[in-house]
Amino acid sequence: MDRSVSPRALYRTGEQPHQDGYRLHAQRRQDHGELQSLNQGQLSIKPDYTSSSFVIDWAKVDHVESKQGFMIMDPRGTIYTGTISKGAENRTMVVDENATATLPFDSVIQIEQLGRTFLRRFRGDFDLGSSFAKSNDLKSLTLQGDLGYQSDKNLFSLNFSSQWTSQRKTSNTDETTVKTALFRQLRKSNWYAGGIANFLSSSEQQVSLRSTLGAALATRPIFTNRNNLTVVSGLALTLERDSQNAVSSARTEALDSAFSLEYSTFRFDSTTFNTSVWLYPSLTSPGRVRMTLNQDVYYKFLHDFYVRLSFYDNYDNQPVVGAPTNNFGGSTTLGWSFH
Repeated sequence: MDRSVSPRALYRTGEQPHQDGYRLHAQRRQDHGELQSLNQGQLSIKPDYTSSSFVIDWAKVDHVESKQGFMIMDPRGTIYTGTISKGAENRTMVVDENATATLPFDSVIQIEQLGRTFLRRFRGDFDLGSSFAKSNDLKSLTLQGDLGYQSDKNLFSLNFSSQWTSQRKTSNTDETTVKTALFRQLRKSNWYAGGIANFLSSSEQQVSLRSTLGAALATRPIFTNRNNLTVVSGLALTLERDSQNAVSSARTEALDSAFSLEYSTFRFDSTTFNTSVWLYPSLTSPGRVRMTLNQDVYYKFLHDFYVRLSFYDNYDNQPVVGAPTNNFGGSTTLGWSFH
């Protein structure tokens, strides 16, 4: 990035109602510094007078200007690239490269520096939780993480969760899920095509490893600074290896249809709710249906540190003989995010 160029942001906090009926008026303030990115309604900037960056609520930004190149995305998934200047109307920006486009701020969902390296485009989080009880020698460990990447054409996501539990006079248990996807945008639309790879290992359901590999289409019917909804539909090959001595009436190799709903809602710099549901109706094993559900609530309490409350449910209507159809659980973890 050319540090000789100084992106600028002019913003104001607006008016907030006071509890006694009066209104507090905030003064307009102009800041100069490095404009880094916009994501989930948070504009990340690094002012000239600090050594670290911070975020501003995008709804309270008056205008941004920069002579550097940026990638800007609107709710339809259309990508604009070029320099940024203030529009003629309030809260609008002009993106200028080969063609000029004027965008209202409400239609600007993401902003990324064009000069960013491959590694700097990644966003993610990692968290860890554990517990111990002396009375029954209970020990548990939870490790979770998410990783995402977006360029002007490609989308990549990786999510994993592992839980291990040991307790006196009972068998140790473990539960691990990994979900990954890589999609490429189709003709500057809000549709993407690509591949999915999901994995499950569950001692409770006596599954040593279940691999689901396939091709899918994805679209984002809701894509705003406060809410995202992604819908995925495709075909997948499922390969299952059960635990030793397990007996199953289901096929270990099957062709399945795959459907997913992934919904996220954000509250500025504090709370995020993520819901992910995957459904696998089998095509070659009629009547068999599998489902995975993940519900996460993130609460950010100090810069990039957060607390995550998680719930999961793995369902199989034709499980291994003697195994439950549902295996569910929850956890509380402490984590760190990066972007």
